[in-house]
Parts: sequence; C-alpha cells; structure tokens
Amino acid sequence: MNVANKALLRKLALSQIKINRKRTIWTLLGIILSTSMITAVFGFAASGAAMITELMGGNEFYTDMYNGTIYTMAAVFVSIIIAASVIVISNAFRVSADERTRQFGLLKCVGTTKKQIVKIILYEGAILSGIAVPIGIVLGLIVHFIGIEIVNFLLIGLNSLNENLLILNFVFAWQAILLSVAVALFTVLLSAWLPARKVAKKSVIDAIRNAGELKAGAKQIRANPIIKKLFGVEGAIASKSIKRSRRNFRATVISLTVSVTLLIVVGSFGEQMRTMTDVFYPDIDATVAMQFVTNMSMDYGDNEEIITRDFATIDSEQGGNITEQLRGFADTPVYGAGLEYHSYEASIPREMMTPKLLDLYGDLFDDEFVLGIAFAVADAVNYAELCEIASVPLGSNILVNRYTYYQQGGREVFAPYIFGNQTLRITGRYDDTAFDLPLHGELAMTEIPGEIYYASTGSVIVIVPEFNVTEYFWFAKPTDKSGFMQYAEEILGGIVYGGNETQANTNITDIEAEIEAMRGISRLITVFVYGFVGMLTLIGLTNVISTISANVRLRSREFALLRSVGMTQGGLLRMLNLESIPCSMKSLCLGVPLGIAGSYLIYRGFVSPVTTAYALPWIPILQCVFGVFIVTWVVMRFSASKLRGGSIVEALRLESGN
Repeated sequence: MNVANKALLRKLALSQIKINRKRTIWTLLGIILSTSMITAVFGFAASGAAMITELMGGNEFYTDMYNGTIYTMAAVFVSIIIAASVIVISNAFRVSADERTRQFGLLKCVGTTKKQIVKIILYEGAILSGIAVPIGIVLGLIVHFIGIEIVNFLLIGLNSLNENLLILNFVFAWQAILLSVAVALFTVLLSAWLPARKVAKKSVIDAIRNAGELKAGAKQIRANPIIKKLFGVEGAIASKSIKRSRRNFRATVISLTVSVTLLIVVGSFGEQMRTMTDVFYPDIDATVAMQFVTNMSMDYGDNEEIITRDFATIDSEQGGNITEQLRGFADTPVYGAGLEYHSYEASIPREMMTPKLLDLYGDLFDDEFVLGIAFAVADAVNYAELCEIASVPLGSNILVNRYTYYQQGGREVFAPYIFGNQTLRITGRYDDTAFDLPLHGELAMTEIPGEIYYASTGSVIVIVPEFNVTEYFWFAKPTDKSGFMQYAEEILGGIVYGGNETQANTNITDIEAEIEAMRGISRLITVFVYGFVGMLTLIGLTNVISTISANVRLRSREFALLRSVGMTQGGLLRMLNLESIPCSMKSLCLGVPLGIAGSYLIYRGFVSPVTTAYALPWIPILQCVFGVFIVTWVVMRFSASKLRGGSIVEALRLESGN
C-alpha cells in the first residue's frame, strides 16, 4: 500500500509538470542556469588550484594557502548562487502550489496527509532536477572550457612579460562534478520544500475555497482616488490588483532589485578598473621605458647610527650622453630625466606655502617646514625647453609647483607653493651636508611634462641643470620597438656608473606591453564579474517572466469578466502596463541605492594603492532604469497577448485560481 501511495504521489507530480508546461520550462531553465553556474565555479576553482600547485612546485605551505583562498572565493560565489536560486526556484514552486491550492484541499478530503502534500511537490523538484541538473552540468562544463580559453587569451599580454607563467588548463575533476550535483539538488529540494511546507499547513476549508493568496482581509480593498482620477478605471483596477497580489509582485520586485544592484555595482567596478590603469600609467608619449636605479644599502651601529651607505649614482652629463646615444637609433625621439630623492631635505618658509598646503602640514611645524626634496634633471634638449617654458635662462633651478595629495576622500592635485624667487636651505638626511638652493622660476601644474612627473616623487621637486642622481629614466617611441630594445640593451649594458656598480640595476620596459597586460587583467576580471552577474540576472529574469506570466494566467477569469462588461483589449493592456509601473519603480527605489552603496564599497576597495575621487555610476544607473521598465513592459505585453482572441464564455466557466 505504501508503494502504491508513493507511485500515486509521483503520478500527481508528473501530471502537474506535464499540464503546466510553461511554468515547467521556466523552472527548468532556472535550475539549469543555477546548476551550470555552480559547475563552472567549481571547475574554475579546480583549474586555478592546479595552476597554483604547478607554480608553487613542492612548496606545500604556499600551495595550501593560495588554494585555500581560491576555494574560499568559490564557496562565496556558490553561496550567492544558492541564495539567488532559492529565491527564484522557490517562487516558481510557490506559484505552482498556489495554483493547485484547491486541488490539495480536495486531496486532504480523501485522506491525503500534510506530509504527502509536501512529498508531491518534492517529487516535482526531484523530477525536474533529474532533467535539468545533467543539462546544467554539461552547460557548466562548456562554460568552464570556454572561460578557460578566454582567460588564456586575455593573459597573453601578461604571459609575454612573464614567460607564460599564468596558464589555466581545463581540469575535469569528478569531485567538483559530484559537489555540483549535490549542491544543485540541495538548492532545488530546499526551494521546493519551503513553499510545500506552507501550502500543506492550510486548512481543508481554506484550501478548497482557495483562500489565502488573494485574501483581502478584514478591510475592503479600495483603489487610490488619485490613481483613479489620473488613469481611470484601468488604473483603479490595477491598483487593487497590486494590493491583492502582494506576494507575486514582491517576488518580482526582489528579482529586479537584485539584478539592478548587481549591474550598478559591476558597472562601477569596470570604471574603477579603467581609472586604476590611467593612474598607474600617466600620459607619456612613449612605448619603451629604460631605467637606471640604485639599490641603496645601509649598515647600522649599536645605537642605530648609520655607519655606511652603499649606492651607485649617475651624473646628469652621463645621463644626457646616453640620451644622445639612444637617439642615434633611426626615427626615435628620446626623453631623458633623472631623480635624486633619497638624501636631502628642504626648509620651506611658512610664507611660501599656500593655504591648502598649510592645512595639511600647518600643525606639524612652527616657522619652517622641513620636507623631503627631490632633485630632477633632464637631458640638454629637454632641459632647454623647460627653461623656455618657465621663462628663465639656462642654468636655472626650476620649482615644480604641483602636489598630489592622497586622502580618504579622493586624490587631490593642487599648487602647493607661492613662488617668489626664494632660496631654500638644503640639508643632508644622513650627513652634515648643507647648502643654499636659489629658485629662479617655476612650472605650473599644466606645464609639467608627464616624463618629469612620472620620475618625480617627494614633497618638494626642483629641476636643476646638473646633479648626481640615483635614478634615471629614458622614454622612447621607436618605429622599430624590438630592434630599439636590443640597441638600448647594448648601450645600457656598457655603462660604468659612479659608486658601487653592484648596487645599480638597469632595465628596459615595454610600456605598451605592460599597459596591455594590466588592461588584459582588468578585462579578465571585468569579463568574469559581468559573466557572473549576467548569469544571476538571467536566473532572476526567469523568475520575473514566470511570475508575471502566472499572474496573468491566474486572472484569466477576471479578465473575461472585465471584457464581458465592455473593457477592450487595449484597456486590458493599459491596466497591465499600469500594474508593471509600481513594480518597476519599487525595484529601482530599492536597487539603485543598494547599487550605489555597493559601488562605493567597490570604490573603497581601490583606495588602498591610489585614491581617486568617487563618482556616481550614472551610466549603469540609467541603463538599469530603462532596462527595468523595458523588461517588465515586454513581459507584461507578451503575457497579455495570450489573452487575445480567447472565448469569454469559456474563460468564465473556469474555476477561480485554476
């Protein structure tokens, strides 16, 4: 008898799946999408872990540490997928259960228990899982494979600089597949059990009367008089319908709100990634950068006193000579600039500082401000141009009147000094060196070349005609980049620097390749984030479409009554459109602030290396506003089109709610 009962319950579940094919299709689609996402996430985690294991070799400590990070991220992503999927799939089963409330009441009359009612819906979930989960697994593996190819394509630039260190391979891990199946089944059965338990608790009388979902309560539902006056009878009926079907509209609002929030956050994330690329790579008209840099080392005594300082330098004349040699390569402009910022400090009189700089440092010093100073040099040609821009003769010292301040609220650039041909007192940081440095001119913020600002650091920057510097940069834009880089390597390799040569390094950087590599990483992250959010949005859209379609289908008798008293098809469409507007507005009122808050959190995540001013993501917000109204309007119109041409008599014969 028990076996027969189980067989009967499975038959009832299967018959419901066959009867309501549209709802079944949308539910299957939601399960397939969620399963494929879970499978893809676990697959990427397995591929990432395999790459880390290969990179780390036999180092178990770092292998376990990095793999633990990967699996933690995968767990976070899967948790988000489960949460979104439960909301969507559970709503589909809830709608299905509400459609059959009267049927469940009749079953209770003939002895069906609450437990058996729950089993019917759980059997539906099991049957749908048996169909959708395998399809989702296959789709997830395909997404995993395609994603691996996209990753390796976007990492071409970075791998060209790092000898193909970061290459992902497609890993078919049966453990990940089993875990995906288990998580997907858990998600579906949980989604089915939540509404099943609720509908099973209804009393027989309420179930047969189909009370509960459209229950008005003790008070009569009244239309808003303002809406009635503005939109007529259609507006009044739409207002009442929204109040009666709050749960259906709530499910739609939740799905749209989540989608709006995620899309705004992702849009802001993409903007932040592009901003970071621009910040790290200033506007320099060059494709190759060459650098001499010292590796300073210090020995300390027992009382922390510096005993020796070991470093190499290059004088400005030698840097200029190298610039001229580099210009010997055909059709190649070269900009040479050097910098010394390790060893000196400058005393800045209070009257020389602008109010903005005083706000920053006014409480730290009394009459004079002791700040680090950077001495900058340029090759002869470009130094002459700088003197001409500053309207000073050759041999002059030029103050760079620009300061970039990184603070919690953003990055601020301003002119820090009031120039008046002052003389600065320069002292050594590590010895008794002291001398006066007269200032003959200044470069305003808009007059400073990117090459000088790229190489410059420190609170005070002064361009001087000559100096022994610990860093020197050469920026070039050759027509034959690879040939020039070989040529530059020969020149830089034959240089003898001042000081201990073991303390000096030279390197040649393909600026275009570095920028492209960083942009490739930026695109990679953006593609994954957009893909993840896009799949979640698709899952949410299945909920929106399913809910709106079911709401329209359940009200076919209501629409027939309205048509019988003279409402036209156009009137019905206006009524449904008016119903979609509050749903769209509410989702935007919730989603846009949440999206802005999320975008600000993303912005705060970028302030640690470099701070930039926060900007509202207006474009994603406008896209979401138009998108939400278009989606709800299209879905409502599509669902309403099914009512066209139906027989009023046949519709009126249908039982309410079935």
